[in-house]
Amino acid sequence: MSVQKQIKENLIKEIYTDIDKMYDFLEQHYVLSETHRSLIIKHLNKFKDQVYLISENSKLS
Repeated sequence: MSVQKQIKENLIKEIYTDIDKMYDFLEQHYVLSETHRSLIIKHLNKFKDQVYLISENSKLS
């Protein structure tokens, strides 16, 4: 595995962890309806997908 690919994987893991922390924060500090919880999960997962695609299709700076 190339160094660049390993760095990208580590960056993605770090970003995904931060996104999961965002969800945990919202879950801990707000009383969410099932609808809102589902929307948050849906949008955070979309964000993860976008981060992955950007990472795969972009060079590191």
